[in-house]
Amino acid sequence: MSQNRTTELWLGEALIREIIIQQLPPGLPLREQDIADRYKVSRPSAREGLRLAAQAGFVEILPWRGARVANIDMDEFLDLLGLLEDMYARVAALAAERMAVAAIDELELMLPKDASQLPETSNKGKIYRISFTIGAFIGQHCGSPVTRRLFEHVGRLVLWQQRLHRPGTPETELESLHAHRLMVAAIKSRQCDVAAGAARAIILITRRTLHPEPIRESDHTVFANPKPQRVRRVAAGDGGTSLEN
Repeated sequence: MSQNRTTELWLGEALIREIIIQQLPPGLPLREQDIADRYKVSRPSAREGLRLAAQAGFVEILPWRGARVANIDMDEFLDLLGLLEDMYARVAALAAERMAVAAIDELELMLPKDASQLPETSNKGKIYRISFTIGAFIGQHCGSPVTRRLFEHVGRLVLWQQRLHRPGTPETELESLHAHRLMVAAIKSRQCDVAAGAARAIILITRRTLHPEPIRESDHTVFANPKPQRVRRVAAGDGGTSLEN
């Protein structure tokens, strides 16, 4: 890979990181010369970095008007969440099938033990980092590099938008903690369908906060309005883990 190409890839990632952490807010004009000066790169490299960020969905390039940080409206955000829901279900099912035992042990350590270990609900950034760290780890160990890359790409777009919208309440955080526990337990016991359902629940909790009414048929699931459940250990021959109301 050429030095210019390496610089451009690095710059594209740097711009995306700044957008995700809201250092560059939606709608902000992005001028090639300003970026070149700030990062001490050539103007052609700045242009290519912007193009790569645009390919990832974080920047809009407008003919004759330059570039700006993308604006994603609520309908588009809900579409992104629907896409992430489907992808997370697939990734969790693959992880239940393929994740190595050592990785599962590491995954279990990432889970908060109880609600007292959740960050204060006023600090949503930390809560999102817990959830997305777990999701990224599951994607990394799902056994499908292509699926992992696509999942991470959509996940970063959703993380950016979640930080902007700040959804969530103490009740939804507890629901999310339960769903994460259920997903990890299902991955450990190799129950692909249960892992997929729990992954869908994690995304549905956020979607219900933003849009309380079901917006598509798949929202009508047992996870759309989660009830307290626990994982029950059963005999190995019966599948290892099941759910109780």
